[in-house]
Amino acid sequence: MNGTVLPVSIKGVYLLEKEGAVPVPLVLLEDETMRIMPIYIGLSEAVSINSALNHEIPPRPMTHDLFISLLDRTCSKIDDVLIDELNEGVYYARMSVSMNGDHFELDARPSDCIAIALRCGSPIHVRDSIISEATINKEDLTGLLSIDNYLS
Repeated sequence: MNGTVLPVSIKGVYLLEKEGAVPVPLVLLEDETMRIMPIYIGLSEAVSINSALNHEIPPRPMTHDLFISLLDRTCSKIDDVLIDELNEGVYYARMSVSMNGDHFELDARPSDCIAIALRCGSPIHVRDSIISEATINKEDLTGLLSIDNYLS
């Protein structure tokens, strides 16, 4: 798939509360032009991403921490994460890995890619066509509660 890829930052992890419904976790990505893109994720991934954003170290390794330990032990590194497809509301991502001079890509969920990239300081990119399609207005952000409020 061709097209421009843009660096994004993680704006935060939130719960979307709608009356009469269970709160839904989401992560907000923001590009350099301040376009905001939501990705709905699972609660465990939301907690993992949030703890990485807050530089929290759990007493025992979580799944994403274990993955980072494996990278370290095998002298591997995550070069880049790319969210490159949106199909019927589902995002797809790839993680570029370097290991012993070889480079390869792994298909992964965007939430896992983000949690791992945050832990190892790897850049996160989104294809411009995806962020253009998925951008929301700031007015659409009503009903968001920081996951920190939920966890405390």
